[in-house]
Amino acid sequence: MLNGMKSRSAGKSLILFLMVNTIVVAQSFTAADVIGQVKFQSGSEESWSKVEEGSLLNTEAVVATGRNSTVQLVGNDFNFILKENSAVSIGSIKKLSLDELLLALAMEDLINAPRKNGNGSSDNTAVYGTEESGEDFPDLNSGPFGIKRLNGAMQLANTGLKESAVVFAKETFRKYPDTKSIPSYRIYFANVLYEKGLYEEALEEFNEIIKLDLNEDQQKNVKTALEDIKKILLSN
Repeated sequence: MLNGMKSRSAGKSLILFLMVNTIVVAQSFTAADVIGQVKFQSGSEESWSKVEEGSLLNTEAVVATGRNSTVQLVGNDFNFILKENSAVSIGSIKKLSLDELLLALAMEDLINAPRKNGNGSSDNTAVYGTEESGEDFPDLNSGPFGIKRLNGAMQLANTGLKESAVVFAKETFRKYPDTKSIPSYRIYFANVLYEKGLYEEALEEFNEIIKLDLNEDQQKNVKTALEDIKKILLSN
């Protein structure tokens, strides 16, 4: 174990070790109490299928709900209720340790790192302003799919799966870049990092958030968070 390590730089130094030694356990959930419009997309499939009572959803599936729709996802060790206008990856419904969160954040940094082409310039392959699957289920037309995912991530956090919630949110910000400009979601997950004692990671997030179009209360809260984190880091 990493004995409470709380720096992403230290986490990066252990990426290869953890990748070799971490065992990925497949998990599945059964759908129960299905209300309204609930669909899932499995693995690399482009089409969405209806979730019915008793549907078995594997770790690669993504589940989405429409307006006034909910579903209970029943696992061996954990039950999770996905509320309306939300989406969640089945693989994200799990407990992560702080060290596993650090590993995931470090890997996100590697994925997001600018790549150089042969001419030495950055080769950015991100597709901005797109939605991977939203157009494929118009009957769940309650908003952009990236926002659905962030709603699901918040529900993970509120259920106690805060580490998994941060990972799912960071993945969403990467896959749906437009969501990164929504202050309320960014602030929410930056606060989760702060609560978990990941001060360097939280500082990085709040430094990005302060550049967004914030209202007066948001500006005040972000500036206060930045001051508090800087004091903590200076005292360590």
